[in-house]
Amino acid sequence: MIIRPSNITAEQKTEIISRFWKKDPSLWSNDPETQKTVANRLGWVDIVGKMQGEVCDELKKLSDETRSRGFKRVVLLGMGGSSLCPLVLSRVFGSAQDFPELQVLDTTDPEEIEKIESRGMWDRTLFVFASKSGTTIEPNAQFNYFWPIMERETGDPGRHFIAITDPQTPLDDLAKKHGFWKIFRNPPDIGGRYSALSYFGLVPAALIGIDTEKLLAHAGKMVAECGPDVPWQKNPGYMLGEFMGEYAVQSRDKINIFTDPGLESFGLWLEQLLAESTGKDTTGIVPVVGETTGIPGFYGGERIFAYISMSQTPEERSLGGFVEELRGADFPIYRLNLEDLYDLGGQFFLWEMATAIASHFLGVNAFDEPDVKHAKEKTGEVLNVLKAEGRVPVKFWVDPQSELLFKPSKMLAASMKGLFRTLRDMFQVLPSWGYIAFLPYLPYNAETEEIIREMRHLVRQEKGCATTMGYGPRYLHSTGQIHKGGPISGAYVIFTRKAPKEYPAVPGMGFSFWQLQFAQAAGDFQALEERNKRVIHVHFNPDFNLGLRSFSKVLSRAVRL
Repeated sequence: MIIRPSNITAEQKTEIISRFWKKDPSLWSNDPETQKTVANRLGWVDIVGKMQGEVCDELKKLSDETRSRGFKRVVLLGMGGSSLCPLVLSRVFGSAQDFPELQVLDTTDPEEIEKIESRGMWDRTLFVFASKSGTTIEPNAQFNYFWPIMERETGDPGRHFIAITDPQTPLDDLAKKHGFWKIFRNPPDIGGRYSALSYFGLVPAALIGIDTEKLLAHAGKMVAECGPDVPWQKNPGYMLGEFMGEYAVQSRDKINIFTDPGLESFGLWLEQLLAESTGKDTTGIVPVVGETTGIPGFYGGERIFAYISMSQTPEERSLGGFVEELRGADFPIYRLNLEDLYDLGGQFFLWEMATAIASHFLGVNAFDEPDVKHAKEKTGEVLNVLKAEGRVPVKFWVDPQSELLFKPSKMLAASMKGLFRTLRDMFQVLPSWGYIAFLPYLPYNAETEEIIREMRHLVRQEKGCATTMGYGPRYLHSTGQIHKGGPISGAYVIFTRKAPKEYPAVPGMGFSFWQLQFAQAAGDFQALEERNKRVIHVHFNPDFNLGLRSFSKVLSRAVRL
């Protein structure tokens, strides 16, 4: 049941906070069976205290041993909740002096795999295999690829691997069988996107020299400020949750996340938390991360804003002036300030609590992701055809040899002219309060991001639409849930490219990384299409940035009509 916070009493708000801290699953569902599932996903509520003390000592010992063993590089194999917090920490803090660098491998793109391989350093490389379930296809494929290399290049490959997983998972068994150096078994009652302050976030943090005791201390301070005895109007977790929930139930369902320089990557973690928790039953809060700033008149009335600032940021680099312009135009603004980078520990908990509270007001279960499974199933169907017939099914393409490929019902000819008509038609039906997501299944590439950033700016300026961008398959474990299960106002453009060369099959898998990545794109396209979403699949030649530039020109014409 949807609840508007402004329509409930102070006593009811106090009761919500009390029920939250009692881990009452009925906050998110009235169904007894669903409540059983929810009850097994609330371990994050009190995880901070459990991770302090002995666990911090354990992590300090791990950090010391890692350096004494001479490791210079840590490669994390993971996706979604297993990778996004480590990615944020590595970008915000970097590695402390004399500590290994951290590379987060959260993709199946073969060029990204080759980048890791081309650097060598095998005797000084430590792999962290992170997966809650131990069955996630991306890190499993990554492990299958790198384990034989480590067998060949080192005398004892197991000493180069750490596992982070739930107890008694397939990964737990694999790690024991292969003699992994360390196995960290996370509390099983914590879902991936709520696991930042558990082993999934803290082990990688310790490996690069972040003071986990200090990070948890800052988190503990926020936990106390959000505690059950703190009045609702002074409770940061409740107030931020009410802010998002109040506007979301009024159809102000886009939240722009802005940060001061140095904190930008926090948005990657935050967009998964918000999108995957709230985006279901055709409702949800769409996080908009990485948009350029604009004058208030270019933003629609469905927008709210969150601004995370740093006290140490020089005024000329701060976004404070821009935010005040938005406030002057009567846009809802929620401002948070970090005095110290370690305040990120508190931000992780704050947003987790706030997202859970907002989900209560929206009447959705914050701890499931029903539509993520659908895309995985479609990927599996594509891979099964590939294994059985040696081909990727392309039934929705007109001409598999053309540069731009798309569904016949959306486009009658595989040509620039046809693409123009399709984009024109899409924008004619896309409401100004909608959004468009650009979804490249391509290597992580600065030029690619710049081209898409220009396209996002153009769409917002010309149509007033919100825009998002997410690399595939990373977004499948992040915003993919809200694309399929959230508001119906979205449109989606998936980009892939022809393989620039023949890639070997991943050992034990029967397909290459390129084929897996392409199958994930094709599977998500089909999952979106089956839900009657506005979706286009554009397939480039190997020079994908040249193709993106051509697409951008067509988009520019279509969006200006």
